[in-house]
Amino acid sequence: MNIAIAPCCWGIYWPQGNDLAWTDYLDRIRGAGYRHTELGPYGYFSTDVAVLSSELASRDLTVVAAAHVHTLADAASWPLLEEKTQAICKLLAAAGGTHFILMDESEFYPKDRMGVVDEAGWRAVVDQTNQSAAIARSHGLQFSFHPHVGTCVELEGQIERLLADTDPDLVGLCLDTGHHAYWKADPIAFFRRHRDRVNSVHLKNVDGAFRERVLSEGIHSDRAFEEGIMTDLDRGVVDIAAFVSALRETGYDGPLVVEQDLALNHPDTPETIARRNFDFVSRLLNGAGA
Repeated sequence: MNIAIAPCCWGIYWPQGNDLAWTDYLDRIRGAGYRHTELGPYGYFSTDVAVLSSELASRDLTVVAAAHVHTLADAASWPLLEEKTQAICKLLAAAGGTHFILMDESEFYPKDRMGVVDEAGWRAVVDQTNQSAAIARSHGLQFSFHPHVGTCVELEGQIERLLADTDPDLVGLCLDTGHHAYWKADPIAFFRRHRDRVNSVHLKNVDGAFRERVLSEGIHSDRAFEEGIMTDLDRGVVDIAAFVSALRETGYDGPLVVEQDLALNHPDTPETIARRNFDFVSRLLNGAGA
């Protein structure tokens, strides 16, 4: 397994309006020890494959995956998703990536009805997922669906329903340990139950004490993320060492992407956090423990 990272660790969630240029991001992850990355939101990195490949090669970096967020419960939005999936997969494949990751858009839902869909909305999620996966496959890529807090696919029952309703030959799962543990679910047990569908992993951890407040006080997920519910990999409630051990035991060889959403109140810089997480996971993969 190769340890990768994603631009969200620097608070980059949109193609434009970021304080950090994409080439500076590449410099910073290289300095933190990483040799692999996700593309981030389409348009943040150059979409000219020659430029992208040159900048990556000059730093001895490779792209492993690209993640895309879309309003999946809106059936009328398919033409836009089709266009974006084609464009992203074309760039990703040309740049040497292997996995296209799709997730639902939490901003689609009213704040008081996060993730609530009717049967028509659910069918739209399933249909758009299957169709997007078929496009990824046509580009020679694997497809991973990423469950996400605040959407209609976040709880274990919802994830399992999606797996049952989608084509198992096309649709894999990106298991995000942090999003999974947000609701006190066990990502290790879930991984073992659904190992055959998991083809991508996002490593996150959850601040247990803050999670208790979030769940007991009904703190909105937007605020929870901003205030740091996702914490350093070696400091949260998920036993990352045991999770990595499960990956190794079962022969997992897909992307292993470190993600720690940038909290407004974190005392350390993104570079310091990224380096600490890289060193921690490296020790686990090298068998040295935490």
